[in-house]
Amino acid sequence: MKNLPPVNSSVMRKILILLAVFIAFVLTASYLSGYGYIWGGMAETYFRGWKNSNIDDLSYRTPRKIETGAAWVWPEKMQDSVRVSAALINHKVDNEHIASFLVIHRDTIRCERYWQGHDAHTLTNSFSMAKTITALAVGMAIDSGYLELQAPVHQYLPRFSEGPGRELTVEHLLQMRSHIPFGEDYKNPFAFMAKAYYAPDIASLLEPYAVGSTPGTEWEYQGGNTMLLEELVRVTSGKSLSDWVEQGLWKPMGATDPAYWGLDAPVEEGGIERSFAQYYATTRDYARFGALLLDTGKWQGAPLVPQEYTARLLTPIHTLAPGCDATHYGYQIWLGNTEDGLAFSAMEGHRGQFVISVPALDLVVVRTGYDKAPDKLRHLPGDVYRCIAAAREVIGG
Repeated sequence: MKNLPPVNSSVMRKILILLAVFIAFVLTASYLSGYGYIWGGMAETYFRGWKNSNIDDLSYRTPRKIETGAAWVWPEKMQDSVRVSAALINHKVDNEHIASFLVIHRDTIRCERYWQGHDAHTLTNSFSMAKTITALAVGMAIDSGYLELQAPVHQYLPRFSEGPGRELTVEHLLQMRSHIPFGEDYKNPFAFMAKAYYAPDIASLLEPYAVGSTPGTEWEYQGGNTMLLEELVRVTSGKSLSDWVEQGLWKPMGATDPAYWGLDAPVEEGGIERSFAQYYATTRDYARFGALLLDTGKWQGAPLVPQEYTARLLTPIHTLAPGCDATHYGYQIWLGNTEDGLAFSAMEGHRGQFVISVPALDLVVVRTGYDKAPDKLRHLPGDVYRCIAAAREVIGG
């Protein structure tokens, strides 16, 4: 083989200098243009082998801690392990993507399984299940007199006082009927939701968005609505979402582990919650939200969220607003029916995080995971129905 000529050291040095200058230019340009968050996002996704965020990203967050009070521990009456295993396998709930599966029947744990190294104290990202938690906080703020459900948003946020924005109500935001063109693209790193998830200063991100057409007619799922709900609660009450949840829900429900909510800046710098995601809790503690909804806002008989508000939260939009045909959504929560006609609600998050409540069966099902099957049935992931079917097989109902 013919020997290659030696590389001139001065040429190599110039190449390295040019490469360093180019990298510095790209980094500087990205931060100056407001896209510096992309590098942090890449570190917690692509560099870890994921295409986007996942349930184990708490270490990358700047969170606010949500403290516990006196713990209320779920009673246990585990079902026969053979029946449990058969149920999970038959309904394809037990797969390589799942992290936990929990069945609570009549306030008693009947089945509890963990995979991927998770256990009863593992904290995982809620993703969009946090939207329902935000809606519950809104209900408590309404009950305390800080907000009115049918009030125009411009009464609290004056920037919506012109054009079609004058007709935007608090309920429109809860029902995803604002007609504000936020967009819901999670794949585009330059889009609104990527900025909302990774970038600092949510307030500045929201500021320029306005109502595009008469609100209240069509439903469109967009996390920006949830972010505006957070702003309403914070501006009117002076308290953070975490404060509302800690004092009004987490402690009264007897959560056994602290939760955390991701912020857009450190606590000491006034960081605010990314209200559409980044709530971190254990599987058992997530189940408390399901039990709360099962009892229309009451926990062990004690009212935490107003019953009338919770009932509306769980009512399909088309029932409250005949001009809208959305039958599958309430206030920041998904709604559906099983094949045999049993109504259920589902807190649902990216990659298959579910807290499912089936009132007719007094049943709560929680599933967390690193991914979910791609199929859908009546607007909901097929895994929701498979989880319900597996849980019913476990309890024999």
